[in-house]
Amino acid sequence: MRYNFFVDLKVLYSILTLFVKVKIPYFYIFLIKGDKMDNQKDKIIFENMKKFFKVDSLEDVAEKLGYSRNTAATWRSKGLTSTVKLKFASLSADKVNKPYNDKASLRYFENITASAGYGSNNDEQNYSIIPVGRDFMEQVLKIPFKNYDVIKVFGDSMEPFAQDGDAVVVDLDAEVKNGDVVIANIGGDVYMKKFLRDAIHKEVKLTSLNSFYQDIILKGEEINQLKIVGKVRCKFNINMKVF
Repeated sequence: MRYNFFVDLKVLYSILTLFVKVKIPYFYIFLIKGDKMDNQKDKIIFENMKKFFKVDSLEDVAEKLGYSRNTAATWRSKGLTSTVKLKFASLSADKVNKPYNDKASLRYFENITASAGYGSNNDEQNYSIIPVGRDFMEQVLKIPFKNYDVIKVFGDSMEPFAQDGDAVVVDLDAEVKNGDVVIANIGGDVYMKKFLRDAIHKEVKLTSLNSFYQDIILKGEEINQLKIVGKVRCKFNINMKVF
């Protein structure tokens, strides 16, 4: 059988672009063809449409694709157009690729610590990439779905928020506001502190939640030594016990 690919240039370009950019099940290559009716292949697509949308009738499929229910009668008598086939193929590809699109990454710096006490120099820049799903990030960690860094806490100055050895999730792109817990780099020493900016006295104060520790106060040119690495979104303990 000779397949008819003589569709208008706009649709043809869209088809070619779609196959390059997304992963479409291979059998659709032979189903997306001209507007000439092919009952056998259209029936295959009809059945796949109903399974895909989890409906029982072609009228329901038409609604799912954004057409009127009466369009189903036209499809039965004249067959599917290339535009309809392309639209369904695109939706199918989106479903296939969704698991990959719903993944973000955590850069886990196993040997990097943020001192929650007196500070620590961090020269180790090796990290592991950990893919994380949207549901875990939004429902378990309760943070926006995006990429983050993960580093460990050293010290007890941020207790009870974070314990020594906890891991914190750092948002490198978040806007930092007064009262946020941040990762701050001061002259190469990395701290996790509560950020407070005093615009009147032109100073920045990095405070601890543990009252045993003194605040770090930066004034004038000292502020130039401060680099806010990111905002701490959450913390968790990775020293779990496996039973």
